[in-house]
Amino acid sequence: MATHTPIQLTNEQIQQFQEQGFLILEKLLDLEQVDRLVERFDPLFATRFETGIYPDEWHGRPSLSQPTATRQMAGMWRCDRTIASFTLSAEIARLNASLGGWSGGRLATDSCWIKPPGAPAVYFHRNNTQVTSINPSTVITCWIALSGTVAEAGTLEFVPGSHRWESADQFRFLHAPPEDHRQPLWKAASEAGVATPDIITAEIPPGGCIFLHGNLWHGSGPNMTSNKTRRSFAISTLPADATFQPQGTGYGYIFSRYRRMADDAIDESYFPILWTSGGYRSPMVLEYCGDALALPSGLDVAEPGAELDAELDNAISLTP
Repeated sequence: MATHTPIQLTNEQIQQFQEQGFLILEKLLDLEQVDRLVERFDPLFATRFETGIYPDEWHGRPSLSQPTATRQMAGMWRCDRTIASFTLSAEIARLNASLGGWSGGRLATDSCWIKPPGAPAVYFHRNNTQVTSINPSTVITCWIALSGTVAEAGTLEFVPGSHRWESADQFRFLHAPPEDHRQPLWKAASEAGVATPDIITAEIPPGGCIFLHGNLWHGSGPNMTSNKTRRSFAISTLPADATFQPQGTGYGYIFSRYRRMADDAIDESYFPILWTSGGYRSPMVLEYCGDALALPSGLDVAEPGAELDAELDNAISLTP
């Protein structure tokens, strides 16, 4: 197994992300790592969970759903330690946090999307809409292609700069929209005064990735091919010092089920801290699984602008 080479983000890449809301890397994982992830999907969708724990969200089941249904699962790291070794990687959390300008990164969730031939579209949406029960309500997502991505197979679509739009979004069921999957985008663009949004279709090789700002509008069209299945895996990161909003504030379909009574702190057992510039990682991560993208021993990688402040350091040291 090859040793992962840490990715050094340049100031230009970080600036592009801040201005455009996305950043593409042609290679994050090698093909052996892609295969390791993909081979774990079928057992999970067949209800064979290594840890015995069910995922947080699950759509599309063999023999129960239509053969053209999109299969999607979130919170997969709770079910399978091989997947967890990627989801809980310090490297991906470091990249997400550095692009967000944060001094540390905490896991929000992971998810896979499998679109067989004939699979329907996915509504345009913004990821930050899913985390309004969290303070601050912001995530950075690393979207990884696990198959060759082409427009005809329903690959990711996004609009550069749309993270800056003054427009509203609402939570909606994303699968198989009964209308144009871009309808939420047209509405948001109209509110923002954008007459013709520039929609980019992501075409990157397996193992390549796109980092997405939480307010960037994105979705995907139907898989119109007869022989191509589109697979992707995404890891979303919160700031390490994130907390829950006051009880009853925001949308928290997944997150709120892990909330402690009368406590705004986020439990590291369920949403672990994966990277800080001070070197902290939640203890449970070290016990739960290995790190598929572990840096070579003794190597310390620092990203531009990543400094852990004393307040966060003290908060982490007090976590039980």
